[in-house]
Amino acid sequence: MKSIKKQIIFLFSVALFSLPFYSDVDTTSGMRGSVNVGGATIVVEHTPTGITKTTNAGSSGSFSLSFLPIGGPYTVKVSAPGYDSESIDGLYLSLGDPLSFGVTLTSSTQADEVIVTAKPASAFKMGTSTLMTRADMDAVPTINRSVADFAKMDPRVSVNGGVGRDAEISVMGANTRFNDFTIDGVSFNDPFGLNDNGFGTMRNPVSMDFVDQISIDITPFDVSRGNTTGGSIAVVTKSGSNEFHASAFYQKRDEGNVGDYNDQDFPEFEDEVKAFTASGPIIKDKLFFFVGYEENEKSLPGLYGTKDSGAQNPASVVTTALAEEIRQFTIANYGGYDAGYVNLVTFPETHEEWTVKLDAVLSDDHRATLNLSHSEDLTPQRYNNWSRVVFSNNWYYKPPEIDRASFTLYSDWSDRLSTKFKYTSYEMEEDDASYGDDLFPEMNITVRDPDTGDRDNVFLGGDRYRGANLINVESEFLTFKADYNMDDHVYTIGYERDDSDVVNLFIARYNAEVRFNSFDDYKIGKWSRLRIHEPYAGHTNVQSMAADFEVEKQSLYIQDRWFVNSDLTVQYGVRYDSVLTPIAPDTNVNFVKEYGFSNASKFDFDVLQPRFSFNMNVSDSLFGNSDRVVAATLRGGRGLFMGRIPRVWYGNAYSRTGATGDYRGWFSFDETASNFPGYMPVGSDPTAFWLTPPSKYVVPDGNNPYGVAQSTDPHFEAPSSWRTSLALDMITQSGWDVTLEYNLDQVRQAVFFRDLGHYKKTTLADGRGVYGGRGDYNLTNTEQGTTEAWTISAFKEFDNNIKWYAGYTNMRATDIFELTSAQSESSYGRSVRADGENITAQRSNFMVEHKLISTLDYTTQLIGENDTRFSLVYVRKSGEPYSVTFDGYDDAFANSRSDGGYDAAYVPSGVNDPNVVFASDAVANAVMAHVNNTGLSQYKGGIAPRNAFNSPWNSSLDLRITQDINTGIGKVILYLDVTNILNLLNDDRGIVREYSNRSRQIILDEDNPYDSQGRYNIVGVDPDDGLYVYNKDGQSSYQWNLGFKYEF
Repeated sequence: MKSIKKQIIFLFSVALFSLPFYSDVDTTSGMRGSVNVGGATIVVEHTPTGITKTTNAGSSGSFSLSFLPIGGPYTVKVSAPGYDSESIDGLYLSLGDPLSFGVTLTSSTQADEVIVTAKPASAFKMGTSTLMTRADMDAVPTINRSVADFAKMDPRVSVNGGVGRDAEISVMGANTRFNDFTIDGVSFNDPFGLNDNGFGTMRNPVSMDFVDQISIDITPFDVSRGNTTGGSIAVVTKSGSNEFHASAFYQKRDEGNVGDYNDQDFPEFEDEVKAFTASGPIIKDKLFFFVGYEENEKSLPGLYGTKDSGAQNPASVVTTALAEEIRQFTIANYGGYDAGYVNLVTFPETHEEWTVKLDAVLSDDHRATLNLSHSEDLTPQRYNNWSRVVFSNNWYYKPPEIDRASFTLYSDWSDRLSTKFKYTSYEMEEDDASYGDDLFPEMNITVRDPDTGDRDNVFLGGDRYRGANLINVESEFLTFKADYNMDDHVYTIGYERDDSDVVNLFIARYNAEVRFNSFDDYKIGKWSRLRIHEPYAGHTNVQSMAADFEVEKQSLYIQDRWFVNSDLTVQYGVRYDSVLTPIAPDTNVNFVKEYGFSNASKFDFDVLQPRFSFNMNVSDSLFGNSDRVVAATLRGGRGLFMGRIPRVWYGNAYSRTGATGDYRGWFSFDETASNFPGYMPVGSDPTAFWLTPPSKYVVPDGNNPYGVAQSTDPHFEAPSSWRTSLALDMITQSGWDVTLEYNLDQVRQAVFFRDLGHYKKTTLADGRGVYGGRGDYNLTNTEQGTTEAWTISAFKEFDNNIKWYAGYTNMRATDIFELTSAQSESSYGRSVRADGENITAQRSNFMVEHKLISTLDYTTQLIGENDTRFSLVYVRKSGEPYSVTFDGYDDAFANSRSDGGYDAAYVPSGVNDPNVVFASDAVANAVMAHVNNTGLSQYKGGIAPRNAFNSPWNSSLDLRITQDINTGIGKVILYLDVTNILNLLNDDRGIVREYSNRSRQIILDEDNPYDSQGRYNIVGVDPDDGLYVYNKDGQSSYQWNLGFKYEF
């Protein structure tokens, strides 16, 4: 890594306009105003800390102040010789968007100062965003205290039913991995890209007790903002002031806090949260501190088990006796390995974090902020989460630790020039491991019921991805930003740099993945599929296969915010981002011979991103003749935004070169094969059995690798999209705040995976191709994908302390790949398709076509003068899209290297369809009855498109009651949260039912999915395949929680 510390020294040694990357997000705000006297003096004071800034209005009377702490209250004093001064009190600043106001001074006729009291400021914005202050956040019912609970308040944001690592926050129908999440302006995304929630932590990335404001930005047109092809979610933590404050929070939950489901009690668990904060002055008016600590201890509920286990999610075939027989057989015949237990598996889960924030006023012109934070998790996981029969030693744990340090210096060099300098270091390390022996092969045993055809898959042994699995990411970020005020113009210029070192030791199937068609086959070691990954340098030399690479990103931007007149402000600028991986992957010589270019391509791309936005007062021009609308603003813009790429997608080209290891699979049991690895040996330890006699397999010579290699297109371009927004904000005479908003995202470049060895085998009767492949997956681009969203929202604060809000969004989003996996192989293979790699954009997996959200907030005093607050949040949304596919066979038509079940289904036109052979008349009638009575009927005689169907709608109604009790030396706050009230009122409501991304409804013959004439051999139908109920964390049951906080 190039030393950023050296660059810091360099930057301080050159002129200011040698301006000193990751995408920085401001944690400050600003003020913009005008006064009727040119040259007037404006003094702004942040009342809690005494921080002041002074500037003079230009000749036109305009003034601007940058890098002010968010919140307030602020006092603004405006004075000029010969005029009465004015003082505006009670101003509050919001994250990101400045406050705009005007001041009129009158000639001196009296000595007294005129005092004007202002309401809390509303954001002056151009793009699409939602802001939540601390008071807003306190009204949101939340059991899990998750960022997702607050992000969902924007109607363009959809949160799936998951919790913790599984909680997906989709903004504008985009993949959650494309979001940019920051804490105090510092990236807190998953630094490698493995977690569905997009965070580096397994649970919440920051304690909500630490947070002061949170914003969800969709079109942040300011060119200082990058990494935005999803949503930009930013939180700012609390800061110290001249008053001492502290708080202590506690809550504890167990199965008694969760309602039953299907007349079955929720499994036993415990979940305890403790959080503490303290803040205040170290030196009054000069130095302030904020510290916070939170810990969470939880025991997982035991949700899965055998057919007769009584588990909430029981197996279909495997009984407790059969599972124990499999376990005992393994102990007796496979090296004494104990698979653990299988029923109601539970493990402890922990999370701990702390943060320290120091704010210093160095002088009237300079202030600084130091942030330090640490978090660590221990989270149990099971990769094979679709199976009900997973032995405990196949589970694994994820223990990420994250450390962050950040220093920011804000400086006012004159009335016109203000700067921000920030340096950040970030490190994350995660060393995953199975709870059992990592090196014992993962066994997947299929158990069938011969009468019903039902089957279970029994998993035991080490998880197939944990045998060698370590991530370490070290990053240094540097930001320099300057604002220069030229009366009606504020010019911004900035430079950012991100230098990251990434080490990823990930040898998929290092311990092997071994599949068996039956328990009888398992008893004799006759596998049906075997996949291994062997280092050329020797079985134990795993470090030789570690991906070790650097990512360097640089950004430069320039912008003008032009205050054209009192009604119109326009903003235009350009941002330039470049990304380079200076170290190339290892070269696979056979790859070069096969394809004519090297797999050792570096990532080297850049994007120039022009942006334009505006904010215009249209009160008179549009509503001058109307008494109903008293104020109206038209705002919007268009710009190009480069998105971020999860580093794991960089890493695939480094860890799967084929030049350091042999990634091999035997997809059938063929004893005549020249490299046949043999039976799995009964009577001995099967660890690495493919390396010992009588195996015929020999690890290839590293100088002449067999190599399945993953690579990057030498012409790969950065993911980017054109984003447009247009909004009309109106305030009516009766006090309604109404917004109409349109958003459009158009992909410029997105991610596409292809298999370079892809070839066509044959064509079926309906014209579908059947393809093979080599597994040489290549990361390249597509230009397909569009999202449109129409939103209407309304808010009113009534005289009786009632606040009501409602927002509705209608959305359509299309993409090519859902990209839900870290591995190229899985991202490629798990995309539903109709004809090989001939793919067109279809509805996104993450899209929610309709979403309505409504909130009601009421504050009163029921106990003396103590506040009692009631808040309700109602969400009604359509289900996410899913595809109907074939089932019953092992290898996909789209590519025989991929698993079956991801081929979009051909829908028979009738029982005599010439492209189909039904196993019997009964099967034909059952299939056609299903087709004719569902949405499949519109696709008869053709292939059902990807994501043509929707999961069921779902609704939720949540309540929070907050009771303050003043003690004289602070106050006690009681929180009662009740979620899914609909389920509390009616057991049949509030159930979260979703299909996975596919529903394998039409079943083909396992051995012969099509006949010699290319006709589909259909043997059955499964109408509800893939339909499941989210209840792993009680999502489909009502829940209640009582929390306690003391603060002063």
